[in-house]
Amino acid sequence: MSSSRAITLLADRGFVHEQLFHYLRKLQWHFRLRLRGNTLVHLEAGTASPVSDLCPPAGEKRFFHEVSILGAAVGPVHLALACLLDQPDDPWFVASDEPTDAKTLDEYGLRFDIEEAFLDEKSGGYQIHTSELATPDALERLILILAIVTLHLTSIGAGVVQAGKRRFVDTHWDRGLSYLKIGWRWRQQQDQRGWPAFAPFWLDPEPDPFPALASRRAAVGERNDVDLPNAV
Repeated sequence: MSSSRAITLLADRGFVHEQLFHYLRKLQWHFRLRLRGNTLVHLEAGTASPVSDLCPPAGEKRFFHEVSILGAAVGPVHLALACLLDQPDDPWFVASDEPTDAKTLDEYGLRFDIEEAFLDEKSGGYQIHTSELATPDALERLILILAIVTLHLTSIGAGVVQAGKRRFVDTHWDRGLSYLKIGWRWRQQQDQRGWPAFAPFWLDPEPDPFPALASRRAAVGERNDVDLPNAV
């Protein structure tokens, strides 16, 4: 692996396992992994307790450094814990290979950017979960094909949006569909309606100027979000 490129794995609670931590260290990958509330944490003082017992009050954050986790005391790792005011029953417990601060929670939050991709791959698009393929080789070939199709349709969708023609296929006031779904819908109707073609394999590397919003309520919620106060 090139020393000039850092890789950080973001993963949800179902992926936390002793073997994964060892494998990530072997690869020299960074990680931000969300922990289950019952994950055992070994503190410097020699005490051990579920990470949920260390949860900060609603609206606050808490950080722990150089601790071990799981029954096998895997470590050292660093923790970033947060309890959201609007979701006090669903706190974040994030383990990191690097010292934690408020930025760690922001980094883990990037994981949610792929939720739309899961929808496209499953019920909202390819129905990949119905393939019932039983061998890794067959699944690998299918995923390769879908990756090429995704690039093709996403490129078309981005072109549609940049050309100001999104409302032809997406009736949301703001963009409510993924670029893939916009490209998919455009391609389905393009020949029949005589619509123009867009570049099929090109994506702008700059930040997205037209992020998707599922509803105006979501937009208002994002504007009203505030940073949680830190807690020691």
